[in-house]
Amino acid sequence: MERGFTQEQAAEAIGVHPKHIIKMEQGAANVTVATLVAVSVAFKVPLRDLFPDSDEDTSNQ
Repeated sequence: MERGFTQEQAAEAIGVHPKHIIKMEQGAANVTVATLVAVSVAFKVPLRDLFPDSDEDTSNQ
């Protein structure tokens, strides 16, 4: 949404079917490393930004 892509545009940029985008958003899809790299490139974000910082998560407990 931040980039202004529709789900269809995001799917095309990443190289997956639009229905797969929905499943990815819902956490219902097994995402491959290749797809993660494609997301990183399409949205121009570092790959590490697609993952929460586990150090932060454990320090707040």
